[in-house]
Amino acid sequence: MKNLKVALACISLAALSGCSSEIDVIREGRLELLPEYTVGQALDNRKLCESTDWSIIEDERGRDVVRYTCDFKDIEKNYRDTANEMIERAQNDQRPSAIRQEIEDIDSKIEKDIALIKKVQKRRDSGKACWEKKPDGSYTTWCRAKKSAEKDVHINKRKISDLKNKLSIINRENKESLDLAHKTLDKYKGARAFETIDWVVMEDGSFMVLSGSMHHTNIFKGVIEETPHENIQSALYLIYNENFDTLFAYEDALQQIAEL
Repeated sequence: MKNLKVALACISLAALSGCSSEIDVIREGRLELLPEYTVGQALDNRKLCESTDWSIIEDERGRDVVRYTCDFKDIEKNYRDTANEMIERAQNDQRPSAIRQEIEDIDSKIEKDIALIKKVQKRRDSGKACWEKKPDGSYTTWCRAKKSAEKDVHINKRKISDLKNKLSIINRENKESLDLAHKTLDKYKGARAFETIDWVVMEDGSFMVLSGSMHHTNIFKGVIEETPHENIQSALYLIYNENFDTLFAYEDALQQIAEL
């Protein structure tokens, strides 16, 4: 892997000739550090590509650049499925009902404690002692019970306040999730995601990779946004060694390898 972070020069097996195009040179060539497949075998047979294309573009200096493009499959489906999953999660979120039940239970405890506090206060107002002997010979210490109930009321009111804040946050997050999901379902059609990898053929018939990028449709802005690969050699290493089934898996692997 570390060797791939050195310049990844590529040697073509097909020498440039009058009948060989620059695209053929690259597609039929092999990477020096990844010689097990031709470039075409590795790039044109990816499971996650709906289609692949090779073209020649001109860069800002007038140089011919061979561009490989992989259009990723199931992009519209991914948007639709993700949006529907968001709606289902938000609508079936059990946390709000659980929190409301917890608040109701705590409110009930507070009501009982307040009733006890009033009862003890009424005893004290009538001149009765803080304690009362029970038939079994033990004592009820009303003043201590009142003090404990007052403390519990204070604690439980704070718990309710925290729970209401938590409930408000969850409800807001679910609303935002539902709004985003419905907007996605309104705009996802025509969404596209693709990867480009640019190559250049040298005068001596060798070739090298220049750069690569991921491109995604921003469905809310209606534009395609480009994210250059931080390390195109790492991307090629993944393409050669892992034939990913989904774009999510590929992007996750790119992220992990970038963090190494």
